[in-house]
Amino acid sequence: MGKYFKTVHNKKAQIVLPAILLIPTILLVIYLLFETTKISREKIRHQFALDTSAFVELTSESNYLNATAYVNGAFPFRLFRENLEYKNKSIVVDTDNGGSGSGAVSIFDAFYQAGAFPAMDNYYSSPKDTDVEWQLHYAPDARADWNTETPKVDQDKYYPLTSESIAQNYKLDLDLDSVKLYLLIYYFLSNIYEDQKKVYERLSQEGEMFRKGYYLNTGDCKISECGKEGAKEFKEYTARTTPIYIQKISIYYKDQGDGGTKHVDLDMVKDQLFDGKLFQFAYVDRGFRDKLRKLYTGIEITQPFKAPSNYFNVNLNKYNPHNHVRVALQCSKGSGTNNCVWPNPTPKYQVRLYP
Repeated sequence: MGKYFKTVHNKKAQIVLPAILLIPTILLVIYLLFETTKISREKIRHQFALDTSAFVELTSESNYLNATAYVNGAFPFRLFRENLEYKNKSIVVDTDNGGSGSGAVSIFDAFYQAGAFPAMDNYYSSPKDTDVEWQLHYAPDARADWNTETPKVDQDKYYPLTSESIAQNYKLDLDLDSVKLYLLIYYFLSNIYEDQKKVYERLSQEGEMFRKGYYLNTGDCKISECGKEGAKEFKEYTARTTPIYIQKISIYYKDQGDGGTKHVDLDMVKDQLFDGKLFQFAYVDRGFRDKLRKLYTGIEITQPFKAPSNYFNVNLNKYNPHNHVRVALQCSKGSGTNNCVWPNPTPKYQVRLYP
């Protein structure tokens, strides 16, 4: 008995009893840490899925707008500059028939000054990656009303492919090979635009890229239901563009026989060419421009997720657990219009995520 009391009164032994009493508390803390970690891991996993899916959804839109900008300006400019031999100034002034001019011109000049395609003011230079805006536009004296956000087209008008002024003052032959090249290039560009548009419309339908991205990164929901809440936020921000087609064109040239200025007219409908219309470019719909400006600052995407079960049987889902991200689509022109599609098409859209 004496040995027992001696042990109790021993200072070292006094810590044993409180330690035993603390064991349940320590175990409880361990469980709490484990369950908290499990919930945090699930939230982080769904946050990553949300960030990735939102980025992919707007990347699809970014690709479409950039592709349209390329088709509008850079592609035709580079194709015509190389194939119409912009450096070959072989068309001389027709002094025999009263023509005047400051020097010889190229077939590229004859097309560009007629407003046949957009180009740089100094077409010896090319758009640079460092340029905020690519100055690609139609000749001001030819189709100035097209160099606006809302261009107008007159389907009853014959739009010239070669400059009437150059035909009057220079020895401009009827170059059918160049005309064929022009028609084929724009037929090719029309197919690119239409195909890109179909692909984008398919991918953006009901936020498909967002929903599939969320499903692939979580895998804990049905593919038909996964990410539906977040996908709804993108519905009103689907890009909308309108193509410009013309129906009638004229090719001006100098008749080397009598020295007169002549022209050949083509009607896409009557002559059954290219489905009755010739593509020129595409612009952003008026109704989508406000949405495009809003996309520069970003749109808020919220996506709920299902919290895992826990040891304490607390239903965390009644607190509506969810994640949030702000995603933006920005072009180099800045927040003023955020329109790099037309005019001055500049394919520099990029996607940014904000926490």
